Amino acid sequence: MPRPALVTGAAGFFGLAIVRALTRDGVPVIATDRAPALGARSGTREQAVRYVRRDLTREPIDDLVAEATGVVHAAALTPADERAGETGDALLAVNLSPLPRLLHAVREAPSCGRLILISSAGVYDQARSGGLGEADADGGTGLYGAAKLAAELVAARYCSLYGVEYAALRPTSLFGAGELVRPSRTRVTGLAALVGHAGRGEPVRLERPDARADWLSVDDAAEAVAALWAAPVLDGRSYNLSAARPQPFSAVAAAVQAACGLVVAERAEHVVDGGIDRPAVIANARLTDALGWTPRRSLEVGARELRDYLREVQVR
Repeated sequence: MPRPALVTGAAGFFGLAIVRALTRDGVPVIATDRAPALGARSGTREQAVRYVRRDLTREPIDDLVAEATGVVHAAALTPADERAGETGDALLAVNLSPLPRLLHAVREAPSCGRLILISSAGVYDQARSGGLGEADADGGTGLYGAAKLAAELVAARYCSLYGVEYAALRPTSLFGAGELVRPSRTRVTGLAALVGHAGRGEPVRLERPDARADWLSVDDAAEAVAALWAAPVLDGRSYNLSAARPQPFSAVAAAVQAACGLVVAERAEHVVDGGIDRPAVIANARLTDALGWTPRRSLEVGARELRDYLREVQVR
């Protein structure tokens, strides 16, 4: 059996999808998160997963890295409001403070030779019009994006210096099965909010329906991670992980209407906000050229899969 991949942040929305995609490709996984249990999604080859609860901000990671052939570092904190209380300090503690110890552990482990860093499209100012390529990253407009870009720069330089294979992925707005409110992710996307209202039979009113975002299926994104993991060599670059097609929030609502029977009404009590308009086209050509990967799942498919996942969670 091949040596496992270590996936940090494995119990999160994207982490669960990454574990699922890797195991479906035959890769054994050591999964770690500070959550009490993994809560693996259906379709995961659970016999190929070993879950170890670990808080990377205060507990060691060396022993897990030593068992792995490489690391997919997906642990992150994505707060709803960076300005609230001590949220900014917590954001830095989770998104940056474990990185030096992780890099050192990868460097010291004889058989752990690669690191895939899960970054974010938050490294861009997505309110800009026009196209954005990987070289356009400037830290975006918030502390989260700045911290993600800082992590990329440090990890890329460190791995180059010490001969560790490295790549970073910058996912856009993810949707699909596995999305829940968690301590590390205290808000859900507008799509998940709409699916929740539909499941409860609650009509909604849309705020800012014309606001655009680059919506990408979490399972399409996870399959890109698995494809990058399978690459013979990581080339040290960052890759946009996007659909490269901003869609208005009205299209999201239409997909949830078709998949889940959502009712949209002008005078509904419940309001769901489409958020800030993010019209930038985040190019994915570098990734598609390197891996032959393309996003396949529609908003409607993702809404239906999230609906089914939420029903499954309620039954557990």
